[in-house]
Amino acid sequence: MPSIKGKRVLVTGGSRGVGAEICRQAAAEGAIVAVNYASSKEAAEKLVASLAGSGHVIVQGDAFTHAGCDGIVADARKALGGIDAIVSNQGWTKFADWRDLESVADDEWMKIYNANVMSHLWLIQAAKKDLVANKGSFIITGSIAGSQTSGSSLAYSVAKAGCLHLTRGLAKSCAPDIRVNCVAPGLMLTEWAAGFSEAQIQASKDITLLGGTSEVEDVAGAFIMLLRNGSITGEIIEVSAGYGKK
Repeated sequence: MPSIKGKRVLVTGGSRGVGAEICRQAAAEGAIVAVNYASSKEAAEKLVASLAGSGHVIVQGDAFTHAGCDGIVADARKALGGIDAIVSNQGWTKFADWRDLESVADDEWMKIYNANVMSHLWLIQAAKKDLVANKGSFIITGSIAGSQTSGSSLAYSVAKAGCLHLTRGLAKSCAPDIRVNCVAPGLMLTEWAAGFSEAQIQASKDITLLGGTSEVEDVAGAFIMLLRNGSITGEIIEVSAGYGKK
């Protein structure tokens, strides 16, 4: 399987959580990483200082807007001298009661959709020339909530379902020059999980085959595998401890 040594990889939402772990694992394999952050500058700087190898950079920008995605790609291209791969890791939700159909307002539905669907489209539109030229890879962070009626809210689950289908559509649209895939984790005990109660976390564990949550290191490892593998495109790689299969 090809090495990612020397590959220039942009990771959006890369300063914390699974994004930060993807940066660590990619750097450990010799990749040169651009860590995107929106507001966590200190966390991004600390992460870059800790990464194996050299040449890593931080790129500030809001991946939830079209202009922000354009700017992130432009700054990463300038800092790295080009882009070989992108991990499109941004996302947003509102925690809300599934039984209350008015618990998420119309503008919040659109914010969730933009953050979890449109942002990935905007990012690959901005980077398409680079990725085509370098026969690159574009990997989206999805969620098990996209294939199961689960997650933080109905709006989030619907948006993540769109994210999964966007992956398949982009793979077709960008073939054969760009490989497009998605990693769909189950519940990870990152800062994101702070929105769930202990009872909700336990309930999530109870319906997995492995009786637990998705380990951040394992989820990040799936991204690294997809960065390396030149024969996979249009796939949703689920890393969920067997969520919903019990």
